[in-house]
Amino acid sequence: MSMPPIKYIFILFALIAQVSIACERTMKIGLGQPWPPFYFEGEQTLSGIDIEVTRLILNKAGFCSEFVVLPSSIRGLVELKKGHVDLVPAASFSHQRAQYSYFSIPYRRERMRLFWYEDAKLFNHNLQSLMSLRQTFVVNNGGYYGNEFESLSSQEQFKELIVRVPMIKQRLYMLKAKRVDFMIDDETSGLYLIKQEKIAGVTLHPHVVHDNPIHFMLSRKSLSHLELKKINIAISNNQAAIKQIIESYTQSRPFLGNST
Repeated sequence: MSMPPIKYIFILFALIAQVSIACERTMKIGLGQPWPPFYFEGEQTLSGIDIEVTRLILNKAGFCSEFVVLPSSIRGLVELKKGHVDLVPAASFSHQRAQYSYFSIPYRRERMRLFWYEDAKLFNHNLQSLMSLRQTFVVNNGGYYGNEFESLSSQEQFKELIVRVPMIKQRLYMLKAKRVDFMIDDETSGLYLIKQEKIAGVTLHPHVVHDNPIHFMLSRKSLSHLELKKINIAISNNQAAIKQIIESYTQSRPFLGNST
């Protein structure tokens, strides 16, 4: 059997080298339950704002992506802490989380809002006064809603007012059925799903629970400062592309109501 020409061997090694350079390692990305329009789970593939932005940034940083679907957001944080997954997208910063993870620079913003059936008596109340009035809330299991919510939800007299449910559609239908008084969720996601499910009457309460930047969380067990730096550079260099991804999922889909 004759040997292949030297030039073809050279081309083969060149192609292998290019693949190695383009993808120096595969990042395992932990995902919770679907969260439209940030994360859709299809039969064959995943899509959504955070999925596309994660793929883009890791590719530009020289990494391949392997998405790992987990039962909940809180399970994703547990697996990140153990080093079983390398990265979790759509993360809000907290000092407790920073003990076991690196945070990238922000790649988008998030506004956590109160969704409700409007009641004029409660229109001007904030989160603390609503809890004092024994209003009930459904939230994501593992979600972060800012220092005010963390402080209030840890108080014994308020714990029973909070129901934690991993799937946003289930949370929304609990609100629709009036099993709870409020759903706390991302403004974009909540309005998107209300529109998709054609649920009338649910709107935004004026109080903003938390308005904050959103980051990637990277496991301190499996990743290094160098890899964090590469991801940060990719975020900085691809702001226009990130904006385009976000707009492709939001501007073409009219929501109910306006931001306040």
